[in-house]
Amino acid sequence: MDIGLRSSNRTYLTAAALAVVLIGLALSFLTWQNLERQRRTIEEHLLLSSQVILRGVEATMAREMRGMERMLPGLMHRGGHGAPPGALFAPRLREMLADLIDNSDVQFVAILTSDGRVLFNARARNAPDIPALPPSAWERLGSAGEWAALYQGAAGPEVFVAGLRARPGLARLCPDIASPGSEGAGPRGPFLLVGIDPRKHLATFGKFRRTALLQTGYVIMVAVFLWGLGAAYVRRRDQSRELHRLESFHSRLLDTMPDGLLTVSAGGSIRAANPAARGLLTGGGELVGQRFDDLPLETDTPTGGSCLWGKGWEQARVGGRSLEILSMPLPSAASAEGEAGERLVLVRDRTDLKALEDDLAEARQQAAIGRLAAGLAHEIRNPLSALRGFAQFFKKKLEGRQPEEQYAATMVKEADRLDKVISDLMFLSRPRAPEKADVDAAALAGELRELLRFDLEHQGAELAVEIAPEAGDGPDESPVVHADPDMLKQALLNLLLNSLAAVGANPPGEPRRIVLAFSRRPGRACLAVRDSGPGMTDEERAHALEPFFTSKKDGTGLGLAIVHRIVRNHGGRVDIETRRQGPDHGTEVRLCFPGAAERHACEPEQGGLP
Repeated sequence: MDIGLRSSNRTYLTAAALAVVLIGLALSFLTWQNLERQRRTIEEHLLLSSQVILRGVEATMAREMRGMERMLPGLMHRGGHGAPPGALFAPRLREMLADLIDNSDVQFVAILTSDGRVLFNARARNAPDIPALPPSAWERLGSAGEWAALYQGAAGPEVFVAGLRARPGLARLCPDIASPGSEGAGPRGPFLLVGIDPRKHLATFGKFRRTALLQTGYVIMVAVFLWGLGAAYVRRRDQSRELHRLESFHSRLLDTMPDGLLTVSAGGSIRAANPAARGLLTGGGELVGQRFDDLPLETDTPTGGSCLWGKGWEQARVGGRSLEILSMPLPSAASAEGEAGERLVLVRDRTDLKALEDDLAEARQQAAIGRLAAGLAHEIRNPLSALRGFAQFFKKKLEGRQPEEQYAATMVKEADRLDKVISDLMFLSRPRAPEKADVDAAALAGELRELLRFDLEHQGAELAVEIAPEAGDGPDESPVVHADPDMLKQALLNLLLNSLAAVGANPPGEPRRIVLAFSRRPGRACLAVRDSGPGMTDEERAHALEPFFTSKKDGTGLGLAIVHRIVRNHGGRVDIETRRQGPDHGTEVRLCFPGAAERHACEPEQGGLP
């Protein structure tokens, strides 16, 4: 069975995925900004450190130069006599810078001219070469007096190089600070250049970058994981809802299906049953826990329910219902507990279908009988008329002579009875269409009472007429039956004659009572003939409406068959109830006719015998 299910919440999952992507992008952007900010902070720290060092070197050089000028005033003004001031200051400067390089991250300190010549330098061991400054650095030094950059040399690690334009007073010292190849070269202005090892700072930045990246990756992974959990929860919730909807649908389907459905364990116990199964098998009682073989099923074999484990649909009866039962093995994977040997049992009510089949069989039988009767009636009626005429002739000729006159009278009587049988057969074979009209039930009851007055007196029977309060069309009006007047009269007359014969069989002293009752229900009118006779056996009740079936010695078996045909031609139905035991023994035959506005067969009333 295909069942349309609701679509999953893909919109929510898509929105959550977009949210995760946006969070990842935002975290990546923020991490990048933090890393850039941290790198700028480190560069600013390096710049500040380099400026402090440069300013300190500059201040130290100026202080030392002033002290030297105080101590050696004559040396500064002699002009070529004695040692130059730069030569006297160089050892002191080298000692000072060597101490600075040994106790800090400084890689080198150099004094340069504006054309890039190195006037003085002090380098640490394994320090990179003093880099050649780019033109932009010289422009910056010339305009702003400061420049700094993280510089990657041709070979070796990175170094943070910072430059500073020295004080104008230090220019006097520059010609005297000798370096190889600098003799005779005039300086154009000294510039201090310092190189700082940035590895500690870059290592700190690397740790921060690694931590930031790990945190960002962790947050993104957590977001992706939470999105996965949310998606799994949404899918599980959708699956739970669809499972609940499917279970609810199956439950409603099983509870409302007209056929019974049971599951029976391998041991024969009923594990589950829907309401239809309870209604069909127990009249609404409990089924779960009972054994299937203990159910009151009537079958054609004496083994009971166990005979229903065959193949295909099997016929059974319970409580007056005709059932069809189909049993099939249930796969272990399909059962709730996976128990092998479970069976699925379907129970179908075919009572109405059985009634239709019986009606069809009866119609076919009556059609065959009608065709046979029509042929026989033509062949018998003509010679029968001649025989009856000769019997009447002999009766008149033998009048007064006994027993010849009696024999002739018996011949006439039997010929008349045979003619009536032929007439009934002709009615069964070719019934005419009813000409319906509104028949006054009370007036019809009076006519029937008058017709049967002598028969009632002869049998010592009583005929009572009962009209239900709701049977009349008004408070003072008589009930009306919409039917063919002659056919309705013939049907009731046949029933009353049968009831007279039944009450006549009662022992002396027992009441001989016949009731002609009228009642009305929505859309139908019902007439019932009840008697206090001995009742019918089950076999007589089952075959009462069949042609030629009779329990009377001189009956033809066509009376109730004609009644049945009349009622069926009106679109109604005949129901028979009988009891052979108790104070209410007797038989009730109920005729139900559709009303003037309704043309459907009415159901039998829930009444009993008087």
